[in-house]
Amino acid sequence: MSAQDGFVTYDELDGPGLDPARWSPARLPLPTGGDHIPLDPGAELTVGAGEVRVTIPRFSLAHDSFQPADSPKYLVFSTGEFELLPDRPATFAADMAVENIGGAPEDYRRGMAAFHVFDFEASKRVFAVCGTSTRVLALHELLGSWGTADPFYHVVESPYEDFDDDFTRLRACEITLDRKSSTATWLVDGHTVYQAGGTFIPERVRIGIGIWTQLPIRDGRSRSLGGQGLSARWRGFRVRTT
Repeated sequence: MSAQDGFVTYDELDGPGLDPARWSPARLPLPTGGDHIPLDPGAELTVGAGEVRVTIPRFSLAHDSFQPADSPKYLVFSTGEFELLPDRPATFAADMAVENIGGAPEDYRRGMAAFHVFDFEASKRVFAVCGTSTRVLALHELLGSWGTADPFYHVVESPYEDFDDDFTRLRACEITLDRKSSTATWLVDGHTVYQAGGTFIPERVRIGIGIWTQLPIRDGRSRSLGGQGLSARWRGFRVRTT
């Protein structure tokens, strides 16, 4: 790990693949038993020179009855866990670029990529900067898949923050969590995309990367596969907790 501007780099991404000591595919429990591992069979992973790239030319992973297994097409989390101090904010950052393949980038539900900060174990909270080729978004979630009361799932856009309708180039994505003020802040290139005050902030979190669709299952059929795909890249995973 290296440090710069108070940030600590989580992984140098030297390749040739993701280091299994630092990264692990998500394992999502199915209501029928067992786990679902959201790694699309068509995903192409490239790691090296400080960058990870995931390209799925055409989504093929879907589920007709369980939404958490239908939406994620690629989901990998850090094995490292980060403690959030009670008296000071913590910031998690990565540079991310997104390029839709087919589909409609103006409709994020058909394909988007994300940089996640989350706590699946205790609070079930998820915070993410996400987007398409043309849209920059913030995601705020309280998971309900495992019995959580009153779950929510919000995707938010700041309409007057101008990113030139272009997320295909690397942009600095930051999520700051402040337990003292119960505030979460999402920034891209230093611009606030969203801020949630009075929200619960976990004591510990992990980071992750993901590619998603967000179309609800209808009449017992997935609607997430329409011939579209997506390519995303991430660099500079970094954390500042003290």
